[in-house]
Amino acid sequence: MPAPSRPRPVDVALTLALLAWAVVEAVTAHGPGTLGQRLVYAVGVTAPVLWRRRAPLWVVAALLSVLMVRIALMPGMEDSTFPFPSLLVATFSAALYAERRWSAAAAGVATVVAMLSMFPLGYYGEPDGVGQVVILGFFVCGAWGAGWLVRRRADSVREAERATGEAVAEERARIAREIHDVVAHSLSIVAVQAGAAEALIDAEPETAREHIAAARRTAREALAEMRHVLDVTGGGGGLAPQPTLERVADLVDDVRDAGLPVTLTVDGIRGPVPAGVDLAAFRIVQEALTNVRRHAGNAPTTVRLGYDAEGIDIEVSNAMPAGVAVRGAGRGLVGMRERARLYGGTVFAGPDGDRFAVRARLPWSTS
Repeated sequence: MPAPSRPRPVDVALTLALLAWAVVEAVTAHGPGTLGQRLVYAVGVTAPVLWRRRAPLWVVAALLSVLMVRIALMPGMEDSTFPFPSLLVATFSAALYAERRWSAAAAGVATVVAMLSMFPLGYYGEPDGVGQVVILGFFVCGAWGAGWLVRRRADSVREAERATGEAVAEERARIAREIHDVVAHSLSIVAVQAGAAEALIDAEPETAREHIAAARRTAREALAEMRHVLDVTGGGGGLAPQPTLERVADLVDDVRDAGLPVTLTVDGIRGPVPAGVDLAAFRIVQEALTNVRRHAGNAPTTVRLGYDAEGIDIEVSNAMPAGVAVRGAGRGLVGMRERARLYGGTVFAGPDGDRFAVRARLPWSTS
C-alpha cells in the first residue's frame, strides 16, 4: 500500500497512547534497571511505531533491537507487558504495508521467533507450560494474519478499480471514435448542401435557401457533437454513418433469428433525434441484448422505446432463469453508463422482480 509522506494523526495518537501505557508500566511494574533506564526503554519500544506505515520493516527491526539491548544490559524478568503491544502493532503494519510480500512474511516470522525466544532469555521467566507459549504465538500470528487479510482486501479493491478504469477508458475511446464518424458524416452533408446551394443560387434561389438551411442545421448538430468529443479520448474514423434508432427493428429481428425470443414495442413519435443521442440509444439497446444472450441464454426478452417531448426512454428486460447469477458491473454496463452520462442521461441495471431490466433515459437536449 502507498505510504504517506508524514505520520498520520491516527499514528501519532496511537504512538502517544502506547508511550503513555509504557511509561506507566515503567514506573509501576517491577523489573530490572533504574527508573531512568526503564523510561528510556519505554520510549525505545513505542516511538518507532510512529513510522509504521512509511517504514514497517524498519519499525519491526528497531523494536526487536531495543528488546535485545534491554535483555543484554538489564537482564532479569520483566513484569510489564512491553514490548508486546508495540510488537503486535508493528507486526500488523508489516503485513499490511511492506512493499514486498516475502518481506512482510519475513517480518512476521522474525517477530514470532523473537517473542518466543524471550522465555529462554529470561525476559518473562520460564514458561509454565505449552499453553503460555501457544497463547503468545497466537496473538503475534493473529496480528500478522489480520494485516495480511486487510492487505489482500486492499489489493483486490485496487485491482477492481484498475479494471473498471480501463473499461471506462476503452469505452470512452470507442464512443469518441463513433462520434467522430457522426461528425465527419455531418460535415460531408454540409459540404454537399453548400455545393447544391451554390449551383442553384441564381437559377432557383428558394431551393438554394433550403439547402443552406439544411446545411446550417447539420452544422449546428455537428458542433454539438464536437463538444462531446472533447469529453472523451478517441481517434479517427471513416465517413460511414453510424447505426440509429431506425435500425432497432432490424437489430431485434437479427437477434430473434439467432434464437432469442424478443419483442419490440415503440411508444410515441420518434421525430428528429440528435445524431449522437440516436447512436447512443442504439448502442445501449444493442449492448443490453448482447448481455441477455451472454448471461441469460434464450430467456424471453422485451425491448421498449418510449419517445416524448423531452427525450427517449429505453427498457430492455428479460426473465431470469433459475440458478443464473445476477449480472454485476461488467464492461457492457460500464459502456452503457458512459454513453448515457455523455448526453446527460441515466442508466439503471438490476433485478426487477423475476426479471432483469436495463432502463435508460436520454434527453434530447445535449447542451
